[in-house]
Amino acid sequence: MNIRKFIDNAIEQFGHETKDLEFLPENRYNRNIFPTTGQYDWFSGQVLYCLIRYLKPRRILEISTASGYATLFMAKALKQNNWGKIDTFELDPKAARAAMKLFKRFEVDAFVESYIGDAKKISTAAPLDYTIYFLDSLHTEGFARWFIETHVLRSDRVDAFFHMHDILPLHACVRRWDAPPFIGDQYDEAPALSLFKKLLMRIRVLCGMPTLDSRKKIPMQIFLPENQNMLETFDGNCTSEAIFGNKLASLMQPEDHVYLYDIADDYPQLSPRKYDHLAVGRSNAHDAPMEWNETWWCKAAALKDAYRRLAELEK
Repeated sequence: MNIRKFIDNAIEQFGHETKDLEFLPENRYNRNIFPTTGQYDWFSGQVLYCLIRYLKPRRILEISTASGYATLFMAKALKQNNWGKIDTFELDPKAARAAMKLFKRFEVDAFVESYIGDAKKISTAAPLDYTIYFLDSLHTEGFARWFIETHVLRSDRVDAFFHMHDILPLHACVRRWDAPPFIGDQYDEAPALSLFKKLLMRIRVLCGMPTLDSRKKIPMQIFLPENQNMLETFDGNCTSEAIFGNKLASLMQPEDHVYLYDIADDYPQLSPRKYDHLAVGRSNAHDAPMEWNETWWCKAAALKDAYRRLAELEK
């Protein structure tokens, strides 16, 4: 089935339930509830919830939990299904403990199995029969490759789905923190660090904890304004993971993957723009706040095929 058809069916059947989730976008920047803040778009969260209600997965793999914002969309759906569990991994003990308290507070803890530590070390023994692979973590190509190779490629399921966050189609026209313009046509994935952050990164290295890939320049597309009332925009992809994800998408059939950036306005019944005004650091060509819906969904089988084809092309 076309992946858009899955989303259409899921929203048609369960979209009316998402009004009960509005406490999430209303509190996404409330650090008393979400210490790391909830950086997940309202429409993306609704689609996530509806897909889980529709697919009724027995098991979901999530990396990383942070303080549990996106996890709550999933756990709420599982509770409604009265079926399934999320295996979620988080490196930061403080964030993980905050998330676990939250799951208990909202009475969804029975549907979440939380793991604290480096996912690269402790998730390799995870089951192989996941219906949904939910990646929203380090945002580097290296980590995404590890996730796909370690988990997705090892699964024999033909009905699984893969999710990547913080990725946009290359034709997206967006602005971040009043930029562009940038200097040149590249974005520095590892911006200059303060002395404190450099020290913290050094401690993480000494403790064997994962860090960002070494500094690298991320190519991006810059779009000139269409008229004098608009501003310069760019494609929004600021990480090596996003560039890598777009390479994989280019090797898939259109019916096997979808960027939620492209379809958010196709579902007015979900009021996808209701919380645009709360978007921090994200805007459109008119410099109006806008949630970008930085989410990519694809069929896991298509991902595996694209990954192998890309490996052949890279030889």
